[in-house]
Amino acid sequence: MRSMPNTNTRNLHELSADIAAVVRDVVATGEDAVITDDGTEVAVIMSMADYDRLHLYAELADAARPGYAGATEFRAMSISEMLDVLGVHPTVDRGLRG
Repeated sequence: MRSMPNTNTRNLHELSADIAAVVRDVVATGEDAVITDDGTEVAVIMSMADYDRLHLYAELADAARPGYAGATEFRAMSISEMLDVLGVHPTVDRGLRG
């Protein structure tokens, strides 16, 4: 399991009882909530601002790939690879959370 800054971990089996509180906490604190199933990370709940920013970075990374315009094949990349390509370091506070 990876250790990410600004995250809290929730068990999938316990989540249904307090999903509203988890979402409100994510919005209020800006901390992502990592959801686990039997100890395996399976999902993340994040704020819309972080989601929008992540997709903006993904679009920029796609556009920066050699041969992107008209390319017919794409290579999947993990979020950590994408952040590396973009030079984004997740431990650096950018003051983007509002």
